[in-house]
Amino acid sequence: MAENEFNASQPKVNRRNFLTLGGFAAAMAATGWPLAGQAQARAAAPPGVPLGGGEADSLDTGPIGREAFEAARARAAQIVSQLTLEEKISQFGTRVPAIARLNLPAFNFYSGEALHGLMYRGRVTSFPLPLAMGCSWNPQLVQRVFTAVSDEAWAWHKIDGQKEPTENRFFFPGGLTFFSPPTVNMGTRDPRWGRIAENYAEDTLLVGKLGAAAIHGMQGDDPRFLKTICCAKHFICNDTEDDRETASASVDPRSFWEYYSRGFEYCVREGKVFTVMAAYNSLNGIPCAASRFLLTDLLRRRWGFRGYVVSDCDSIGDITRTHHFVPTYAEAAALAVNAGCDINCGDTLQRYLGEAVNQMLISEEVLDHSLVRSFTGRILLGDLDPPGASPYHAIDVSCRESPAHRQLCREIGRQSIVLFKNEQRTLPLDPASIRKLAVIGPLAEYCYLGNYSGRPTQRISPLDGMLDQFGIPTPPRPPRKDWYENWSDHFGPHKYDGPPSMTFSNARAQVTYAIGCTMAGAKEDALWDAALEAARGADAALLFLGDNQQIDHEAHDRTYLHLPGMQHELAKAVHAVNPKTILVIVSNCPVAVIWEQEHLPAIVGGMFLGQEQGHALADVIFGAYNPGGKVSTTWYRHADDLPGFHNYDIRLGRTYMYFQGVPLYPFGHGLSYTSFAYSDLRVRGEAVRPGGQIELEMRLSNTGDRAGDEVVQFYVHVAGSTVQRPIKQLVGFERVHLAAGASRIVRFTLAHSDPALCYWDERRYRFVIEPGTVELMLGASSADIRLRSQVQLQA
Repeated sequence: MAENEFNASQPKVNRRNFLTLGGFAAAMAATGWPLAGQAQARAAAPPGVPLGGGEADSLDTGPIGREAFEAARARAAQIVSQLTLEEKISQFGTRVPAIARLNLPAFNFYSGEALHGLMYRGRVTSFPLPLAMGCSWNPQLVQRVFTAVSDEAWAWHKIDGQKEPTENRFFFPGGLTFFSPPTVNMGTRDPRWGRIAENYAEDTLLVGKLGAAAIHGMQGDDPRFLKTICCAKHFICNDTEDDRETASASVDPRSFWEYYSRGFEYCVREGKVFTVMAAYNSLNGIPCAASRFLLTDLLRRRWGFRGYVVSDCDSIGDITRTHHFVPTYAEAAALAVNAGCDINCGDTLQRYLGEAVNQMLISEEVLDHSLVRSFTGRILLGDLDPPGASPYHAIDVSCRESPAHRQLCREIGRQSIVLFKNEQRTLPLDPASIRKLAVIGPLAEYCYLGNYSGRPTQRISPLDGMLDQFGIPTPPRPPRKDWYENWSDHFGPHKYDGPPSMTFSNARAQVTYAIGCTMAGAKEDALWDAALEAARGADAALLFLGDNQQIDHEAHDRTYLHLPGMQHELAKAVHAVNPKTILVIVSNCPVAVIWEQEHLPAIVGGMFLGQEQGHALADVIFGAYNPGGKVSTTWYRHADDLPGFHNYDIRLGRTYMYFQGVPLYPFGHGLSYTSFAYSDLRVRGEAVRPGGQIELEMRLSNTGDRAGDEVVQFYVHVAGSTVQRPIKQLVGFERVHLAAGASRIVRFTLAHSDPALCYWDERRYRFVIEPGTVELMLGASSADIRLRSQVQLQA
């Protein structure tokens, strides 16, 4: 098989032919869609979705009513019809100028990021990282989070970016168009990915449900107006960072259709996202921003996408500059817009589209279609209506970083915390029995928020949370700069310049903090000795370890999974002087804590938990909250357990679906301070028939002595297939809260149309279902199956 093709039987297409073919036939050839015979291509599309030149006939715009959408599109077309060619080209950037003669105001298609809160300085709420929220397995709560984020966006919009006396804001406050959430490219398949913290999970169903929940929270539910516009990114297979602007992801058809595309499909079909971002990389030799297959044939005609496509910054220029796909920027500009890209984050379209039109590389009619899509978005936001027309104008500006939003941040933080290990019920600690507490480690003192975070006015670090637990006032400490003020400071200090230890006390308790070691630096005797001294004689030692953006970040991948620097050695040394050493993981990525799992009595924590992380962690550590989070990725022991980083074949041992080794923590793992029993499984229906479904129910009982949450997980395995199928695949889940001693019936359905029951047939270019047996599994994790049954699957 040629490395850059989905199917070896399809011919390669040169760049000039790609331009003259309009990209469609060429993209089909390079992605496994047959050139000969529309019948085969049509078989690859679901019923009712045409493969002609236009968009899907069926119109499903989500909450926006059909009449309102059509009215907005007609209004957009009328505006575009009045523009000169020069004016049209001016509207293809993110910050478009006003057109005075038509009373069109200037507009910004990039108001900033809202990945886990607005990326502004000032009164904003910074929620946990998406990978942390993924561990909550709670789409309803995630939707509440992003409803709060969009409320704050509207509050900033109402004050119209006017600078307030105590604030110095970043990005472009006041706008309603964001380039996140959600991040749904599946780099989560490999924990070495530098931006793993930006996605929710390694499983496409969990990613899809949480991504759609974020979209619903951001875009609202009004039938006439979008609340904000958010963006599903990075489309597609942009799953390496070091070489993202030069790499071509070589992806086989089954991996593409069964894994990498499904999160985006869910965000489009179920989430009704209004923006999709074309990624930097190439897919099988064709830059994503130049692929008509991706941006038109798949996104619009197969999935029914109704919004506009924006490029990553400046992935259109990269078509020529880094991918060398065509020799001139005029050709790159024409190729991108012909493919279906509508907005350029960058200036390639604005600078070169005029030249492309003059060279007849693109028609003005194509520009019109593209502009109608972007103007439709502006109209649905109410940008061209009188102030106050949108119902969201009623949102009060006082919601910004309000007590209610901070409490919501604390709640999603608590629900995202994972109890990895708890021997002999080491946790929770009884605060009444603690007289001396040691707080140790490079992740304790500072409240790390992670990538694409704002700068809220209040942050509770892990150390702050421990002090608050005992009523000890938080001492003033010099603030550290954020990354948008000094990029290197975002990664944390490479050299610690504080005292080796600090002791805080009141009549109830004494808390001693010692950093012990820096994030990734060499051993420093003064810091090391102070940490061991703090641990000696303490009733408990809390060890806060992990990674931050010194180690991995946008444009930089990890090469290893272990803790950096001297952190493992610090854990061993602290445990040697205090056996009641508890590891609290505070990280922006999964870490391999193999020795700690084997030797420490308890491990708790997870990803960066937002500005209330200290309170959320204290609530769990001291028992005010019973943890119920479950890891949303597989935590591996070694990088050697994984395929090559650039290998995209999901079936070569990637994720819980195909990994056959023993992970450190399996997908879906997470303990509780109580215990749960699974019983009384009933399956209604002996077979899953075409057009039908089966129903399952089981009883979940809290058999412990305190209230708690359990995430019931439903997996299937299709047995006896003629091709390799997942070991198991998630098809349903529910987070259930139960009082001590209580029980509840939990129900699931499995439809014949569920993606887990089919596979992509590379010879027939479509999804197929093989008759056979479906194993049904319900459990507390992918490795802790409690109930089993089976049914027949009919084709």
